[in-house]
Amino acid sequence: MSQLTITGGPAFGICRRNASGLALLCLLIGAWPAHAETTARDLQTIARALAFLEPAPSGLVELGIVYPVGSIDGRAEAERSATAMRDGLRAGAIQLRGRPMTLDEAASAPPAALLLTEAALPQGDRLAALLAGRGVPTISTNPSAVASDKAVMAVRAEPRVEIIVSRAAARVAGVAFSAAFRMMIQER
Repeated sequence: MSQLTITGGPAFGICRRNASGLALLCLLIGAWPAHAETTARDLQTIARALAFLEPAPSGLVELGIVYPVGSIDGRAEAERSATAMRDGLRAGAIQLRGRPMTLDEAASAPPAALLLTEAALPQGDRLAALLAGRGVPTISTNPSAVASDKAVMAVRAEPRVEIIVSRAAARVAGVAFSAAFRMMIQER
């Protein structure tokens, strides 16, 4: 078996055929950050994605930014995202405005869509069950939320726009997207 020597000598060597697999794994792991703060570009992408809902919303659309009761970090993240949308984000016929809200507030009186803070993700399946069939899309910037069906959609705008939709979570939520949108995104 041939060895590829890495600085530090042969004791740190790895098999050449495994090196390409390791490089691929590093690229895949690095494809989406484990979690990054929601950016203004992420929020703009969310606004544009919501314009593809069927039926499409129009006018002033409220985005609930969900955090768990008692989570200081979650509330702070929600406040930062809401502040970024203070003047409203325009996308087509939508003007998106954010409003921080607890999980319980989101479940009892949901707005048009919900953005889950990182702190709210562990309770995303509970929220999905409470909102089942009500047509409220749940959104995250963390792709693991879609992989576990805790959110309908994951959005990332950096370094390039990527949108992943969970078919199962969308079906449970009662959410449908236009065919044109579904051709531009990844569905799982």
